[in-house]
Amino acid sequence: MKKVLKLVAILFGIGIIAGCINTPSKERMNEELKKPEVVEVIEKTIKNIEKNISGENNKIINYEIDYEKTHQNAGGGIEVEVFINGNRDFRIDLLVDKSQNKYRVGTSVVSKELANFLEQ
Repeated sequence: MKKVLKLVAILFGIGIIAGCINTPSKERMNEELKKPEVVEVIEKTIKNIEKNISGENNKIINYEIDYEKTHQNAGGGIEVEVFINGNRDFRIDLLVDKSQNKYRVGTSVVSKELANFLEQ
């Protein structure tokens, strides 16, 4: 019985180590987000959100990615918080992933405050 418990503990430890090795570090995720092709996809998504909500493309002046809050999504991809026009209440949460060597935004969630601002 003790041998079985030792074996299970060893396999569990190996599984944890393997999981940690396969999880990208915050630095690697942030480097990924700074690639020109990723920036292009994020900017295109922001413009599409603005156009779909307000019908215009002139209310969003700038955006900032909060690199401290990026993290790996359990289903794959990188979860990102983007702040609009320097206002931390104007937030878009994005899930950026890579499929067939192309980056895309899988989902986006717009804060209530930003939606209200864009609808004005």
